[in-house]
Amino acid sequence: MHHGTNLVSYFYQKARFSEDDDDEVHDYIYRYPGPKPHSKETGIVMLADSVEASTRAIEDPTPAKLETQIDEIIKARFIEGELDECDLTLKDLINIKYSFLKTLVGIHHHRIKYPEKQNEDSKK
Repeated sequence: MHHGTNLVSYFYQKARFSEDDDDEVHDYIYRYPGPKPHSKETGIVMLADSVEASTRAIEDPTPAKLETQIDEIIKARFIEGELDECDLTLKDLINIKYSFLKTLVGIHHHRIKYPEKQNEDSKK
């Protein structure tokens, strides 16, 4: 249920561009069978799965890049109607966005490189 009826766009696009011009590629072949999420929890899992997967591909993930990607995923799922059958409100989606952003910024923040600790024996 957390995949809903989303299009598996990578394979769909690959098929579209590898087929002859005369062959039509139907998107329903590249969609998950559903159902769409029926609860807030499964809607959140759908968004979390999509956001996590898409943000892994971001080079040099800054907070601004992460926020833009999260916005795009949530907007796409909303426009595609994937969240129509769960009770998530727009206020919920805003709160979910900021929760995801806080978590992902924490995961992707840059760490300083600490000097290696010298062995006590090598100091003598």
